[in-house]
Amino acid sequence: MSRMAMMFIGLERFSAGFKRKSVQIGDHRIAYSEGGKGETVVLVHGFGASSDNWNRMAGRLTKKYRVIALDMPGWGQSTRIDSTSYAYPQQVERLHQFLGALGLKRFHLVGHSMGGFISSAYAARYPEEVITLGLIAPHGVTEPQPGELALSVAAGDNWLVARNVPEFDRLLDKVFAKRPYLPKSVFKLFAEYAIRGSAKSARIFSEMQSNDPTLEERLPLVQAPTLIIWGDQDRVLHVSGAEVFRRGIKNSELLVLPGIGHMPLIESARECAATWLNFVEKARKSVSAAA
Repeated sequence: MSRMAMMFIGLERFSAGFKRKSVQIGDHRIAYSEGGKGETVVLVHGFGASSDNWNRMAGRLTKKYRVIALDMPGWGQSTRIDSTSYAYPQQVERLHQFLGALGLKRFHLVGHSMGGFISSAYAARYPEEVITLGLIAPHGVTEPQPGELALSVAAGDNWLVARNVPEFDRLLDKVFAKRPYLPKSVFKLFAEYAIRGSAKSARIFSEMQSNDPTLEERLPLVQAPTLIIWGDQDRVLHVSGAEVFRRGIKNSELLVLPGIGHMPLIESARECAATWLNFVEKARKSVSAAA
């Protein structure tokens, strides 16, 4: 990693109030960022990403909460084993083992994209552990209106998996409505990481497409108050999927952000954080009033 890239990523982590840590879980060394004090919030990133995707949003959460953002096994600085499956059932259980190793029994859970599926499935399987659930452009349901990625994959072009620099550049254009500034050294670092792992990433993407039972069947099992955030310019997962989640989770509310793509946690970090903070405070008051 170049010195410039290290400085940029390190500064974002520092600004978020994060320190880097790691823990061994079975065959995987799991890297994670932790900062802040108070009730615990666990952040789960999306496909091809890492905990660093949360830095801009997390900096607004660590002022009031203890925030833990992990690199899911197979991604970021955590262990990736070529012969191992990183399909959803295995990842939900690895997340459970990770949280158990940290001694966490009750926490807020927030997931983006792939992490949204993992978080939804986790809240359905371990409802007693999840205080509130946050879903940002979550994956996992049949889109009422097929999105651009689904149509491209059906045509044989999965642009979510980049095999060279031009494909990685295209990927960034697709996932953001407005690409944020990224130093050339950081772009190069992220591109090299994506390209180096592209074959395994393609297999993981394939593994993620079949789930039994379906997530739609599991959503009614979610008991936690749930906030759903989606950008109306999302080209990865069509915003029509938001209503599927809202109808499936009985105690949920939805915010659709105009002019935002698949990465609200970066493109609209301030609004996502403020909306989540208000949502959790409202959920807390509701519980107190009912007690």
